[in-house]
Amino acid sequence: MNLVYVGIPFYNAEKYLDYAIRSVLNQTYTNWKMTLIDDGSTDSSLALARKYTSDTRVKVISDGRNKGLVYRLNELVKLSDCKYFVRMDADDIMHPQRLEKQLRYLEEHPQADVVGSWAYSIDTGNRVVGILKNKVNPSVIGDVFAHACFIHPSVMGKREWFSNNPYDSRFVRMEDMALWCHTIEYSNFYNLPEPLLFYREIGVPYLSKYLLSMRGERFLIRVVYKKGTIKRYTMLARIWMKSIVYMVFAIFRLQDILIKNRANKMNDSSLQKASEDLLAAVHVKVV
Repeated sequence: MNLVYVGIPFYNAEKYLDYAIRSVLNQTYTNWKMTLIDDGSTDSSLALARKYTSDTRVKVISDGRNKGLVYRLNELVKLSDCKYFVRMDADDIMHPQRLEKQLRYLEEHPQADVVGSWAYSIDTGNRVVGILKNKVNPSVIGDVFAHACFIHPSVMGKREWFSNNPYDSRFVRMEDMALWCHTIEYSNFYNLPEPLLFYREIGVPYLSKYLLSMRGERFLIRVVYKKGTIKRYTMLARIWMKSIVYMVFAIFRLQDILIKNRANKMNDSSLQKASEDLLAAVHVKVV
């Protein structure tokens, strides 16, 4: 029986999708299923994904329509028939031991609902630039708004939990924060304190997506915190300030400075080891 179901939605991801798929194929844990679901791509992503269907563990679905990430995430959860559901984005890369280590934790800690991990921050050329760290045991809504809960594409959790807690389409580009906010007080969340994902964020065109995220976060704040509370207005002011700062940096094409500053710096030996792990994650096996 397959214990792990990997779901990867993709839209016009031809530049990086190959790396994402290979990183699943190169996992040390091999008893998984993977569904690649196309969201109406107009580039060569779908053809690229279909090259991998010779592996019986890989399935590709396409209905030719663009329905958005939230719809596809909920669709993938419904399609999942394994004990655990794994999130993964089409432009990121799994560490070779990601599935093995997260599965081990969930099997050894049956009270856990969702487990994430830290991540390596990488650029468009697959260069590691630092480590992104979250709280090991996020447990309150404040952890979510502090962006200390989960790195979304790093999570693995009980399929039943995801099925009972679908993503909300009202929160564009904030569907994960909304999910954590609405569930954290009655769920058991955990992050493995080691980077098990190569998270692509440096050099990616991001201004429009960032502003959409900030708009979604403002909406989420209004939903979570009652009108008239100091907390609500303080948080909204902070989000507006962040948006303005990001726009100013983007005008001068300096936004990567802000993104890089989110990551913890690494020494030379750690960078070397991370780079070797990334190469192992995406190499092509010779049969």
